[in-house]
Amino acid sequence: MAPFDPSVYEDEKIKTTLALLAQGKSKQEITEYFGHKGWFTVDQYFRRRGFRWNGNTFVPEETDTPSVAEDALFLNSKAGQIIRQLSQSHANIRQVALKNGFATVDEMGEYMKGQGYVWNSEQENYVYSESVGKKQRDTLTAASQVASQPVEGLEDYQQLLDYLLSRKEKLFALLDTENEGTLPRYKFRGAKANKTLAFPTSVLTLLSDFSKEYNVTQRDILEVALAEFFRKYGYEEQLNSVLQA
Repeated sequence: MAPFDPSVYEDEKIKTTLALLAQGKSKQEITEYFGHKGWFTVDQYFRRRGFRWNGNTFVPEETDTPSVAEDALFLNSKAGQIIRQLSQSHANIRQVALKNGFATVDEMGEYMKGQGYVWNSEQENYVYSESVGKKQRDTLTAASQVASQPVEGLEDYQQLLDYLLSRKEKLFALLDTENEGTLPRYKFRGAKANKTLAFPTSVLTLLSDFSKEYNVTQRDILEVALAEFFRKYGYEEQLNSVLQA
């Protein structure tokens, strides 16, 4: 790999993009700012100049890579879930193996090896192997490009999505069936219909992890979250009107 050239920071597009990211602008907003059809164009512009995406912004490729746990926040897979569970304090690898459907730790190790991970005794967790590191980064990049595609009508729901994200800890405390008992259920009237929304990959990962760990469908989780939101913020009467008795 060629040494990183710091003079690239003088590139007007590089400077503008990094400034917009620092201001908290989304990928979609930056894509629209430059008049591109998708985030892929911006991403490739940076990669050709020695940058990589670290989940929040672009950094030089030579910069130390994020920790395994940080990378796993954006990896919506069983391997990512195992790494996140092992990164918790007082994690028990045998319990993690059983929780994820493996009869033994060795069986889980074989699965992780097949996904490109090896055990690191010092970190007491799985780490990316050098030979598949690039492949894993490409996979994450492709996933982020899909998640960043514009969704028609998303602006109407942005306030709700921002609220759910900022209250995720309280939401999961509410939905924690192990500590609180039975998950609340709301039966809504009307036929089922599809609605496509773009969520941050970290939120999708939390949603997937909770669904798998507590055997609750993702639809049920979102219905409970929305019902509780409407009830708490002045929409209880309207909510009751669409609930089945």
